[in-house]
Amino acid sequence: MSFSARAAGLAGAAACAIVLAGCTGAPAAPPPTPTHLLAPPDGERIAGNGLWLLAGPDATHEIAEAISGAGAVQYHGSYTELTSPSDGSEPRAGRGLAVDYRGRAGEYAAKITAGDERVEVVAVDGRTYVRGNEAYASAHGIPDAADGFVCATGDDSLVAEWAPLLEPGDLVESLLASSESVSVEPPLGDADLIDVIVGQTGAPVGVLTVARSGAPLPREFRAADGTGDGTFAFEGWGEPIEIEPPAELSVACG
Repeated sequence: MSFSARAAGLAGAAACAIVLAGCTGAPAAPPPTPTHLLAPPDGERIAGNGLWLLAGPDATHEIAEAISGAGAVQYHGSYTELTSPSDGSEPRAGRGLAVDYRGRAGEYAAKITAGDERVEVVAVDGRTYVRGNEAYASAHGIPDAADGFVCATGDDSLVAEWAPLLEPGDLVESLLASSESVSVEPPLGDADLIDVIVGQTGAPVGVLTVARSGAPLPREFRAADGTGDGTFAFEGWGEPIEIEPPAELSVACG
């Protein structure tokens, strides 16, 4: 399974491994439980949000709606591509991709590693700033980025290449859209999480775990197929995260 983590170099990437650091500040009130989910059979009372009663496309829509209303989040992790040698031997670990993100759409701070390139992206107050190592600055023809943050206002290409990693909703939708088949497993006992299966039940290429109660917000995504393997984890949905403009500028805005 794959999504376009980069427009160049890592187009085969599918998922990233993640263990999140905790957010600071008092937790926000959880989003309300969706009220338009299907009713349980024979009027039975359900324990949770009932996401498992929905067909795949409807469940995907519910998850996307939950993310859009949840506010900020933190996630980070890594992904390793697998390459198939020409001699027919077993696949080997290839290029790696890692991301560390905190914030929300349009207001965030992220660090991304792709092979030998490293870049930081900060979006705040309607402006976007990028800073990278020598490999990144050379590959993109912006040497100033190796010395400090470069204001990228008006140049969406410097950020667009990292889609969908920099927008939580787009990221999760891309993971779910990487297979034609999505289904939700009924919860087991009093488990707090439920599994959204990407691919065929019994032979999934990915599993997204979401909250059983309240809004079905993602907690973790695990995947493995012929292109690579990794996981995503999400934490601190709705908790306050403050993003500040970077102080170390090599090219200011304007």
